[in-house]
Amino acid sequence: MTSRTAIVDYVPYLVGAIGAGILVFGASLFGILTRPEGLLAVLWPANALLLAAFVRVPSMNTPIGWLAAFGGFMLADILTGSDVSKAAWLTVANMSGVAVGLALISKLDPEDRNLRRPSGVLYLCLTSAAAATGSGLMGIAVALIVFHSDPVMAFVFWSSTEFANYVIILPFAMTVSRLPDFLSAWQRLAGRIRQDWKVLLGGMPALSLAFSLVMVSFVGGPGAIVFPVPALLWCALSYRLSVVSVLITLLSLWLMIVLELDLLANLPEGADPYYGVISTRLGIAMLALGPLTVASIDRARSALVERLDHAANHDYLTGLLTRGAFMPLGQEMVDRIAAQKGRLTVMVMDLDLFKEINDSHGHATGDRILIEVARVIQRNLRGTDLFARLGGEEFAILVPDIAKVDAQGLAQRIRKAVEQASIVAANDVPIHTTVSIGLLYRQPDQPIRIDTLLNEADRAMYEAKENGRNRVVAR
Repeated sequence: MTSRTAIVDYVPYLVGAIGAGILVFGASLFGILTRPEGLLAVLWPANALLLAAFVRVPSMNTPIGWLAAFGGFMLADILTGSDVSKAAWLTVANMSGVAVGLALISKLDPEDRNLRRPSGVLYLCLTSAAAATGSGLMGIAVALIVFHSDPVMAFVFWSSTEFANYVIILPFAMTVSRLPDFLSAWQRLAGRIRQDWKVLLGGMPALSLAFSLVMVSFVGGPGAIVFPVPALLWCALSYRLSVVSVLITLLSLWLMIVLELDLLANLPEGADPYYGVISTRLGIAMLALGPLTVASIDRARSALVERLDHAANHDYLTGLLTRGAFMPLGQEMVDRIAAQKGRLTVMVMDLDLFKEINDSHGHATGDRILIEVARVIQRNLRGTDLFARLGGEEFAILVPDIAKVDAQGLAQRIRKAVEQASIVAANDVPIHTTVSIGLLYRQPDQPIRIDTLLNEADRAMYEAKENGRNRVVAR
């Protein structure tokens, strides 16, 4: 049993290693297919993808995972015509850059690593430069031993090309959604499109980007590299960071293929292609950084706005809606139900003898009671119900589309759940509380104000208190 358990424990690492080998092999073959004669690949995604995989999937970042990746690099080179010695040197150069990048990126805060802060773009850029330098230094050895070429030019060309590859691929690889999340996002998008075709207008920034690529191919020339900039900025302000990263990667690949092949085709006979290729690749890398920074800044701004909005609309103690947020949302629900001639239940509830708890055990204990009561009530509600703390120990709930008998049953379940809940005070004494609930059931067929409904439910709640507390009074 013990040995079988040990084998099972190693399965994730074996699967991770196989995944690393397949990833590297496939990405390397893609890169080799984009390799102009006598030059490094136009786009070499294998190193950046492997680096991101080691960070995002820890089961890949193991000794056996590194061996599998080494084998993936080797196999791709050997199958496309390299001898074993040449393939080995190229593989060592590739993996040295990955090792440098991994040592640095693993030290970054996850917020920076995933570009949730604008500083993350700078850190990823510096990581890319360090990883590219690591590969470039090994490229000197490859130039001297394998290609018998100028080591200085080999370092410049290798490191600049690797820098461009990392800058273009790494943000995409670090932020792209996992497959289940990706499929779920597409399903949600398809549902929104079925509900309102105007959602398709959200694709205009991407269409403008596609049009700019047509202009690159049609107009050409040295200025063509900046044609997509306005469309990229529009995309950066319109889409999620992961989507922007995908678009930047696809755009950069297209620009590299079109501009670099055009450069090589029109190069005067005998001219050195290296400087032109280096300039083109670095230019495309710099082009990618601008929109990526804008997208990261926009993401950080949106996250801040969401936090501020949540703080403004939710009670700091219980996390429930505040009265100010509950009233307009409740009015919208009431208006919708009245228009549909539907059913609505309003509950107002107040904890019994709560002042005595505060006086006897302190306000900190009272706060813990409020938090626990809110949690207990929330467990009995649906996602479509509105639940708010109106103030002090008073709560309100709007429950749409429920029959009267079910509404009364819900109120009784809440009352019993609160009665059974408890917290432990500082002296290890369990503290219990009860709740009085006023319930109002209506089938409105004309507009009605939410505060009118709450006032009626509030009167029913006070009737419950007058009749002995810990009970439900329905109207």
